[in-house]
Amino acid sequence: MKPLEEQFSESMFLTTHAWRIALDRQLRPLGFTLSRWMLLLHLSRNDGCTHKELAQCMGIEAATLVRLVDRMEKEGLLTRCNSETDRRVKHLRLSDAGLANVENIRCCATDLRRKVLTGLSQAEIQIALDVMNNIRSKLALA
Repeated sequence: MKPLEEQFSESMFLTTHAWRIALDRQLRPLGFTLSRWMLLLHLSRNDGCTHKELAQCMGIEAATLVRLVDRMEKEGLLTRCNSETDRRVKHLRLSDAGLANVENIRCCATDLRRKVLTGLSQAEIQIALDVMNNIRSKLALA
């Protein structure tokens, strides 16, 4: 039998992975791949960020992000805006269509969250949240 700590870390990883897959499964019929819906959600929280900042938030290379941003800009989901301080830098902003899609994504995420968390008390959710926040803060220092 694996040590409890190993079971815990493995379960945390697998749960996060399963959650993303479940949300991806719900969003795919709406035309969203994992990278597309993640980009829109990250940009909705960091509107006006640069390519580099968005890539860091998403945990990918800036070069990888460029093609995705190009496609989504052509689809009218976001725009590139010139920086006032550095002409080489572009800031990314959601368009009205992008914002509408973010709302669809959030509705699907809310539905999934309700299904998954049904039966857990607010106290149980708070304990789990405290544990995850504690672990994340320690990982940031590692």
